[in-house]
Amino acid sequence: MERLKISNKDVSRFDEVAITIAVCEGEKVHALTVEDAMIELKELVQAAGCEVKAELLLHQKIDEDYYLDKETLEYVIEQMDGLDATMLVFIDELTGKQIKNIEDMSKKKVVDRTMLLLEILSSSSNRRESKLEIEKSQLLYRLDRLEGFQGIYKYGNGICVNNPNQRRLLTDEEQIREKLDSLDVELSITVKNRFVQRSRKIGNELPLVAFIGYTNSGKSSIMNQLLELDPDHTEESAIIVKDKILSTLDMSLRKSTLPNGKEYLLVDTVGFVSDLPEVMKDAFKSTFEELGYADLILTVYDISSDELALQKKVIEDTIRSIGITEKRNISVYNKSDKLNKTLNSSDKNIFISAKTGYNLDMLLESIQNTLFEDEAEVTLLIPYSKFETFNEIKKNRVIELDDFTLTNSGVKLNIVLTKKEFEKYKDYIKSNI
Repeated sequence: MERLKISNKDVSRFDEVAITIAVCEGEKVHALTVEDAMIELKELVQAAGCEVKAELLLHQKIDEDYYLDKETLEYVIEQMDGLDATMLVFIDELTGKQIKNIEDMSKKKVVDRTMLLLEILSSSSNRRESKLEIEKSQLLYRLDRLEGFQGIYKYGNGICVNNPNQRRLLTDEEQIREKLDSLDVELSITVKNRFVQRSRKIGNELPLVAFIGYTNSGKSSIMNQLLELDPDHTEESAIIVKDKILSTLDMSLRKSTLPNGKEYLLVDTVGFVSDLPEVMKDAFKSTFEELGYADLILTVYDISSDELALQKKVIEDTIRSIGITEKRNISVYNKSDKLNKTLNSSDKNIFISAKTGYNLDMLLESIQNTLFEDEAEVTLLIPYSKFETFNEIKKNRVIELDDFTLTNSGVKLNIVLTKKEFEKYKDYIKSNI
């Protein structure tokens, strides 16, 4: 019989302590090596505010009643009190029958990977739409496993018990179905409001640069570093960086200024994980829709990761599934400071370090060049009767005193226009330079 691998870490300060368990026949779990999958599972437990005291890896077939064989399960249960363990966390999705049987034997909370992922998003999201999407995913997941949620989950406390608003998740089928109908109505209203807000942002015509990447690849850190390169940067504009998996589903939107004086928007989106459970894809829906509005996507990879190839596959598959393969894209390889060699960057593949600042100026220049590659330098003559047009142009860029002169006919303005702006202001073009 396989024995528990026990940590010497002091877990006395944690309310909930886990033993993590994986059963597999091959060498891969959730597209990761078994060892890396167990590390990820431990990080998920920690991201949920708990700690792992011991782990067990079994190379055998999954038992349809108890997930692992009953003899080994009895052994694990016998060790729990001595290790101060309060829950069993499983790397695979469990059936309702398995959850119930294991809980009945152990009298402890039973959690699986999908429940953990939903818990992490539930506890860290603040946006109303995100909360609605997460609760919907939580209830849909329970609906297929109701017999496993009639014990501790009905009366206990701790992780995986509450919805994003800290109210106990439902465990009755009829109530769940009614709540799902209600959530669908609320979501439809919230989505409609989001599209109204989005249309107003589009009216501002500021280019949008969106970060995507594997979870914990450093997207938020890179975004903060780029914001700091803006001469008008303030500490209040920084976004919070959390060094843990799936730190939030909420998107962080900030406005900044490029070296050429033009303003643009930066948005940080949720990090991806390997083998995203099907029930969670709706919870990521608003993030995926936001990417559809981006003028440029920065795809961030952890260049120091042993799973770089997997990161690329997960991100490429996601981009393909949401239909944004034609978007302009720059691949950003972060954590280059951890390498023992220097790699050559190009306009579309840039090796950086958010920690040391290496090549961030090159990244910013590449963003600027990509956003404004279809530009024309022109002179506009704007009649004084159309002065609101001049004010409109000023809103989206920095205009210096020597960029314009006041003439008898109107404001003469030397300016660089994007292709879209060229079409909008072509009636005022005096001459191409």
